[in-house]
Amino acid sequence: MKNKIKVTVTLEANNVIRYNYKIDGEFSKYFTKKREYCISYSDNIEEVPKSISIIPFVTNVLPLVWMFDAELIVDEIDKSFFESINDFKKGYQKMYPQIKFNGKLTYNKLCDNTYKENKKVAAFYSGGLDAMSTLASHIEEKPILINIQGSEIKLKYDKSLRKIRKNLEYTANQFNLNIVFIKSEYREVINEKMINKITKMLINDNYWHALQHGIAIIGHGALLAYKYKLNKIYIASSFTQGDKETCASDPSIDNYVKLSSTSVVHDGYNFSRIDKAENVGKLVCKYNKNVKLRVCFEDFRVENCCHCEKCYRTIYELIAKGYDPNKFGFLLKNNFHKQVKNDFKYRLGLEYSKFWNEIKIAFNEKNELKNNPELNWVLTYDFEHCNKKSKYLIKYTYAIIRRIKKIIYLVRER
Repeated sequence: MKNKIKVTVTLEANNVIRYNYKIDGEFSKYFTKKREYCISYSDNIEEVPKSISIIPFVTNVLPLVWMFDAELIVDEIDKSFFESINDFKKGYQKMYPQIKFNGKLTYNKLCDNTYKENKKVAAFYSGGLDAMSTLASHIEEKPILINIQGSEIKLKYDKSLRKIRKNLEYTANQFNLNIVFIKSEYREVINEKMINKITKMLINDNYWHALQHGIAIIGHGALLAYKYKLNKIYIASSFTQGDKETCASDPSIDNYVKLSSTSVVHDGYNFSRIDKAENVGKLVCKYNKNVKLRVCFEDFRVENCCHCEKCYRTIYELIAKGYDPNKFGFLLKNNFHKQVKNDFKYRLGLEYSKFWNEIKIAFNEKNELKNNPELNWVLTYDFEHCNKKSKYLIKYTYAIIRRIKKIIYLVRER
């Protein structure tokens, strides 16, 4: 039986979009048993046509459709978006030549929803360093901030999500910006454990990171693009021009997506991560505001744990650029830097050593850091060989402890 998905979309009360879909063929095993899922918006979307509101579903499953030469059947689809599919598909094909991107999207009606866009812009906003840097770069444009809940933390953990929402609203209010919250079940559709076996074999990466998350996130913005007649939507880059890493969010993909008349911009690709820290620091100084970065996913808490590699990395990037991390949502306790040094010596491994090499270079340029006995260990530490087998037992034991703590925390939050 041919691999096939047929989907219908309905708008329900309280600005909820519901997708009902049927899956045929062998590739159905790469989906969960759900055959419907919902997306809710904190903004009014009653006037958005079905040909636009179908887009989040399409972008969520399209890479899987391509991989398994499937047919995705919809009733109607936005003309501009449909015509952009082949353009952003080329980005995938160039990135992963070992995968055959076949399959097709068929429709009953192609709808022209073009509009005269205005100067309004939006930006996807998670509260992380990348997203905050994009906000800093475009603060004068007064972007509408878009936050999607359901990506890292499942929607059933409502207490945690409410706390995160409060923190994000705090930053939006600091700069007098509108923020729209989207609750989405989109990560509950695909059987990631099953499909990851395939992607690990083909491209040595997981499906979410390598193929799904970029356009899946962008698709959620289609309804707001139509509602506000946006000129463009920014999505922050995770990597920097010249990096060798592959990722589902990439300018060769994102910049070619069209949401009716709205363009998508993969933002900050010309900045290194340490440049982004400086960008955020300048924003805080210029407007004399405090911001709450949320870079930590150690235990799904709202607060940064200040003891994982990503927290350490961001803290030291801010220090390298002359900023006090305590003003950016971090809490540095006594003997903090001694703890960081010890953690690198005995516990931590690195996925991307280049970030710490950038920190080392920045430290070396400032005498006050070079001469600081708490910090200058960075200058002599070999980050390239941090992740050695001798650390694996400690590393994975610690990971198990973190996982147990995370489960306990989330159970309490339900």
